[in-house]
Amino acid sequence: MSPQTAILMQWLAYLGLALGIIGTVAPIIPGPLLIWASALLWAWANGFQAIGWPTLLVLFLLVIAAELSDMALAAMGARRGGASWTSMFVAGAAAITGLILFNIIGAILGAFLGIFAWEAYRQKWQWRKAWRASSRFIVGYLIAIVVKILFASMMILIFIWQAFYA
Repeated sequence: MSPQTAILMQWLAYLGLALGIIGTVAPIIPGPLLIWASALLWAWANGFQAIGWPTLLVLFLLVIAAELSDMALAAMGARRGGASWTSMFVAGAAAITGLILFNIIGAILGAFLGIFAWEAYRQKWQWRKAWRASSRFIVGYLIAIVVKILFASMMILIFIWQAFYA
């Protein structure tokens, strides 16, 4: 690979890292996965000299942990609010429908409304209980964003440490 190509790939990796950080907060971009892919691109451009497969494996495990925590914390919030497992299934179906019809905001809104509607029905139209379950879903989702930011920050710090200081 020519030096110019390597430099271009590294700059694209830096751009991907920045977009990954943004994507951690903005649900449109898969942040941690983009950070990992950017680290892989940078490592490849560098000939895997500074960042090798062990580091990339650790970063990939952090991607998995970030994504699992994202789903788990939102579900735990809804469950703590009294949502049933059926509500979680309905929320998942509504989220997929919202994603297909609108975008990621439609997915979040779909999940929220799915929990709210099912819980209202299940609780015999007791709106307060339905609201509690669906609002706790949003709280869980917001906590999940904070946790995802922590995972993404760890990934960036590991990348910087391995690429420039190890």
